[in-house]
Amino acid sequence: MLTVNICLNASTHFEQLLNLCEMLTIKAGMSRLVAGVNTSHHNAYRRMIARGFCTDVTGIAMHKPNEPGFARADVFVLNDWR
Repeated sequence: MLTVNICLNASTHFEQLLNLCEMLTIKAGMSRLVAGVNTSHHNAYRRMIARGFCTDVTGIAMHKPNEPGFARADVFVLNDWR
């Protein structure tokens, strides 16, 4: 049986990560912060939109078989699709 440890504070940690990224951007004198998130991670995506992030690049991920796996609403991760 597979057991998964879910961080109960994932959303709080995600918010803290975004806060730190924004602070670093300002401190470094940068005018733009780029951060990626998979839209299937609905909760993380919604938080980023609420902070004023907008879509710059759209990517497609195709998985076989088509099962949720990593692409779930409860996942709070930043993705780098460069």
